[in-house]
Amino acid sequence: MTDIELPEGITLLDAPLAGIKVDTPAATGVIYFNGAHIAAWTPAGQHPVLWLSDQAILEPGKAIRGGIPLLWPWFGAGDDGQHTPMHGIARVSTWNLLRAKVSPAGTANIVLGLDGAAVDPGLAPDLPRDYRLELHISMGKTLIVQLVVFAGDSELFFEDGLHSYFAVGDIHKTRIEGLDGAAYSDRLTDGCATQQGAVSFEGETDRIYESRETLRIIDDEWNRTLLIEKVGSAQSVIWNPWIAKAAATPDLGDDDWQEFVCAEAVNVRDQSVNVEPGGRHLISQTISII
Repeated sequence: MTDIELPEGITLLDAPLAGIKVDTPAATGVIYFNGAHIAAWTPAGQHPVLWLSDQAILEPGKAIRGGIPLLWPWFGAGDDGQHTPMHGIARVSTWNLLRAKVSPAGTANIVLGLDGAAVDPGLAPDLPRDYRLELHISMGKTLIVQLVVFAGDSELFFEDGLHSYFAVGDIHKTRIEGLDGAAYSDRLTDGCATQQGAVSFEGETDRIYESRETLRIIDDEWNRTLLIEKVGSAQSVIWNPWIAKAAATPDLGDDDWQEFVCAEAVNVRDQSVNVEPGGRHLISQTISII
């Protein structure tokens, strides 16, 4: 998965999964090669920004609950509801470490790659095999995550996203700004509505917002605001499982719903992406504390 020389501040991990650990004056973090999964990011002197379940399944080929799972090439079970694994193959495939550097200020710059030819063709038999994915990560006081999809000789049609789990002090004291006036589809009711004011949480929430706007997660318990800026994303998914779904989900603790909110940069359903032969597509999130 890597044979490159690692700079000071980045070390290899063998357990519970292969990956790398970042420990610099600017931030600490963990990235697993399974799914190119960013499992942790904590800027110096701050509460953790990403949330990871204590019951997450940390095994090769398994999806990890929390952090930033990658969604590609389909969202959920796909638009026909028949695709497996859930949310696609990128997050259950083994990626390679391509580059790793640390800046003088302590920002770790990491690139991981996945070649389509190395992925089990049975996982996505309809895909051509000459695509290539790269995940570019800049981890310091700010976290920048960029998923880049390169098409080969055939066009690619897919859904994609960054399924970010953000740690909060108390979901009851959390709201999300930046979506006022945005239309959304409610995946719980199959209905559509328009957001009025900030998004607050009083029960299970699962919505796809038609919005390219920057989000702000206002966390009154920890007295902080997370700024989430997007590029290449036409929509945002806002999700929290609340009480019953958390209790019914094997890799979530019964009370975990109080500790996180998902704010995901995505392109799904009618906003699916088409990349011409030889072309590329980028989706990114820049996450900072303000």
